[in-house]
Amino acid sequence: MSVRSLHLEALVRGPTVASSTLDTAPHLHAADNSTLITHSEPIHAPSRAHTLSSSIVAARVPALVAGMLNLLCLFWVTCALRYTRLIAGISANILYKPYPIAKDPKFRACNVTVVIPTTFKTPAELVQCLRCIVNCGPAKVIVVTAVGNVSLVRDLCALNSFHVKVLGVEKLNKRNQMIRALQEVATEITVFADDDVFWPRHYLEHLLAIFEDSQVGAGGTRQRTRRNASPNFWNFLGMSYLERRVWNNITTNAIDGSISTLSGRTAAYRTKILKNEDFYWYFTHDSWLGRPLNTDDDKCLTRFVYSRGWKIALQTAAVLETSLEDNPKYIQQCLRWARAHWRGNFTVMTNESYWWSLDHCWGTYVIYLGQFQTPAILIDGTLFTLLYFAVQDCSECTRTVLFCCFAAWLLFTKVVKLLPHFCRYPDDIRFLPVSILFGYMHGLLNLYALCTLTTTAWGSQSLEELERPKAEYEQVVPLLKETMAEVSYTEPTPGKVMEGDDYFSAMLAPVQCRG
Repeated sequence: MSVRSLHLEALVRGPTVASSTLDTAPHLHAADNSTLITHSEPIHAPSRAHTLSSSIVAARVPALVAGMLNLLCLFWVTCALRYTRLIAGISANILYKPYPIAKDPKFRACNVTVVIPTTFKTPAELVQCLRCIVNCGPAKVIVVTAVGNVSLVRDLCALNSFHVKVLGVEKLNKRNQMIRALQEVATEITVFADDDVFWPRHYLEHLLAIFEDSQVGAGGTRQRTRRNASPNFWNFLGMSYLERRVWNNITTNAIDGSISTLSGRTAAYRTKILKNEDFYWYFTHDSWLGRPLNTDDDKCLTRFVYSRGWKIALQTAAVLETSLEDNPKYIQQCLRWARAHWRGNFTVMTNESYWWSLDHCWGTYVIYLGQFQTPAILIDGTLFTLLYFAVQDCSECTRTVLFCCFAAWLLFTKVVKLLPHFCRYPDDIRFLPVSILFGYMHGLLNLYALCTLTTTAWGSQSLEELERPKAEYEQVVPLLKETMAEVSYTEPTPGKVMEGDDYFSAMLAPVQCRG
């Protein structure tokens, strides 16, 4: 059968029959075969479909690769915005050097007046606090409390041979108490201290070293929460809170001299900055949306010092201890601190200009822009989602390795600021899961605090109740005995580390506050 006949049959009966006929004609020469293939395109229709699908896939591959690259870029940019400050913090805390004590210092303990505004909530704690402070040898110690408790505080001081001046105010208001005492200060340096802080013996010597720099107007030291003999997770949350806060403060202060808040637990000031009518008015007329503020005093002081052109310094060669709530009231403390944080930062951003100056550029990024990187669960969840979709087309093994690395990095970020604490107390590692979970919950607390900024009361105590006399007549002696017994029982505290030359040695040195 000729090629022409086969072609005619294909046209009449269809390509299938023609194909079978071709298979039975092996004797056809190559030229005829070539002619047949040329004129029988329907036989190769499946090959065209395959070619079409291949070209579609080839066209999609660059788009998929581009999408993955875009997601990866977004992932790394988000990581950089979130974790650059952590990497800088690691370097700052390792490299930061404390202020050395001069051979002939400008200021000594005899140039210091210590002011302690107290609610007298825990008498035994106040006695321990005074014992540590008096042992540091300041020129004068002034305690300011409610009028109803002045005589009781004086009795306690007399029993312990403390040379302390006790003043009273009608209404407990920390700012008014501080102003009342400030009017009695005659020394060049004023130190404000809470009634639940515990200093090492040489604390003032280290603290005063920051004033060797004539541009420094105020400063503080490291802080640590007192660890109970058998700590619960509330106690651990308090310890981890201060460890993280000190870490963040040292980071910003080491890099550009900025600080979010110079903590009111203990802070030293040049008296001339504060002892004037300008400060008195500024301090007592601080408000939020027209509501007078009793809280946020340390935020106000920090703002005032910076706005007057002074520097604030942190001395890392000494560590004080303090006590925080070790029960559910700790949540109320966290809310109060969070509200103070938002209010203070918004006030600075609205009313001051120093926060965005070139001198405080790192603080601008970490303190004022970084505050909006909350809650952490949202940011970490976003990073996980970006990574998930960016590596979706990778092999299962590659995806597993990447997710494990990311999880390990997240764990590292949650642990690194607590490493010195875990070096001191390895047993507390058991609280790490609780700490991580609370860290995520704290982000939600921050959002709640942001929505309730008009709440300006102290969250964990009632000032009205504390204004009443702690004891009446026949109750005074039993209260004094109970207080002295409790003090003798809880001594010696505070625990181990109190002084050191750098971050880790400051956490490991054995110097203690002696009674």
